[in-house]
Amino acid sequence: MLATLLSAPAHADDNRPLTITVELAPDGLAADVTWKIPANVAAGFMPDLLPPGGCVAEGHLRSWSDAVGTWHQQQWVCQQPLKGQAIAIAYPSANPGLATIARLHEPGQAVQTILLQPGDTVLQIPAAQQGEARASTFAEFLKLGFEHIWLGIDHLLFVTGLIIIAGTWRRILVTVTGFTLAHSVTLGLAALDLISLPIRAVEAVIALSIVFLAVEIVKGPRDSLTWRRPVAVASTFGLLHGFGFASVLREVGLPDQGLLTALFAFNIGIEIGQVIFAGLLFALLRLVTRLRPAQGEMAGLQRMAGYTLGIVASYWLVERLIGA
Repeated sequence: MLATLLSAPAHADDNRPLTITVELAPDGLAADVTWKIPANVAAGFMPDLLPPGGCVAEGHLRSWSDAVGTWHQQQWVCQQPLKGQAIAIAYPSANPGLATIARLHEPGQAVQTILLQPGDTVLQIPAAQQGEARASTFAEFLKLGFEHIWLGIDHLLFVTGLIIIAGTWRRILVTVTGFTLAHSVTLGLAALDLISLPIRAVEAVIALSIVFLAVEIVKGPRDSLTWRRPVAVASTFGLLHGFGFASVLREVGLPDQGLLTALFAFNIGIEIGQVIFAGLLFALLRLVTRLRPAQGEMAGLQRMAGYTLGIVASYWLVERLIGA
């Protein structure tokens, strides 16, 4: 299990999706197409975009890399309007688990956002401006938030540490609620560009927050703020975790129509996933206690969990500090 965790992406939100931006020309017969592949995708898994039949690439493919991924940009010229046609997402071997977020820019129209699941390899460009019905926007961003929390291993490990320290279901409820409220505040503020922090620094502190909890768990219950008031620690670090969640929305981009609906749905998706995870973990801990292990054995299991969290988070911390 430790090896699996260590092999997880070093960056908090490297489960970012493949993003595609299609900027249509006024006549609809040409488009500037840009796609970004997340930084953690290995060279052998990087996808290419194939234009529809009747469309050809004009000029050279521009490619560049930065801290968040590899970018490609190309202009396509079509014999008939690109709207209503399909763009193929071609992976060399298999999709490594990337969802796809596409944004369609059409002159004089609201930007359309399309969400594809990892199994979808065809991007269908809508034949007509459909707007973004609130129900559709809510469902898409709800799913995105739910998937994000389950792929965000570091966020889940932090919640694991909180649950171990909180212990009882009442304290767990209060602690997780504090974490939820805190990260919801900064998620909203950061997603709306009202406040921002360097994502690399945020990722490093997120790893540090897990190390902090791991040390507390290894030391065991004592008269410290963390053990007396875990909600205080959860809320403090939760503010920083919110910036991590917001980085995904920055990559995706909130829709012009239904912006608040999308933000609310993404946050609700995160909370649903978080509640399910917390419930499963609490049930597992209850099962362990019902087996009535000796007090020393229970303390040993707790320390083992603390060491596991600490080793994994320390590895991530070093990786993030050196910018790997």
